[in-house]
Amino acid sequence: HQGHVLDLFACAVDQVGVAELRVAVERTGGFVVLGESFGHSEFKESLKRVFRGEYGIGAASNAKFEISCSKEIKIQGVLGPCASLEKRGPNCSETVVGQGNTSGWKICSLDKSTSLTIFFDIVKKDSSEGIGQATSSQFYLQFLTHYQHKSGCMRLRVTTLSRRSVAGPGVTQELITGFDQEAAAVTMARLASFKMEIEVFNCSP
Repeated sequence: HQGHVLDLFACAVDQVGVAELRVAVERTGGFVVLGESFGHSEFKESLKRVFRGEYGIGAASNAKFEISCSKEIKIQGVLGPCASLEKRGPNCSETVVGQGNTSGWKICSLDKSTSLTIFFDIVKKDSSEGIGQATSSQFYLQFLTHYQHKSGCMRLRVTTLSRRSVAGPGVTQELITGFDQEAAAVTMARLASFKMEIEVFNCSP
């Protein structure tokens, strides 16, 4: 939470300690460059590319990312280079994915390639009305990113979205029209990767 980014440059065949440092590197948005020797051409080129362009100084740093949403929406969690600020509230879901049980996260470094996957829960209404009928409701999502620009000044970027959820029979075409297949594929791949990593670490001695 101090805003530091951990980049790891290591050269050894084994016993480097990358597995133990993995979480710290991932949550701070750092790089891992691993090679057989420091004189290896691939290692040298990778090291040079890390410090080229905006990657060397970072487009933004020391950011706080917060989510505000309608009462019908609950936040399950976030997958990506961030750490929980443990900002619990009524909009936090009981089902946790990644960095959950919070509506705020710390992002140590931001650039054009930074990507977060956010998972939400839709609260089910305890009502027997409308069973078997198509239903829809309007909801909003607001993303607040407070960060330090590379010029040194602090900036706040707010993105507000309004969407309509649909459920029930006869809404297939409407779902297809508003469905992003590429985003869904990336989301499922990221979720599968996260679950596999959790299972491996939980099963390891």
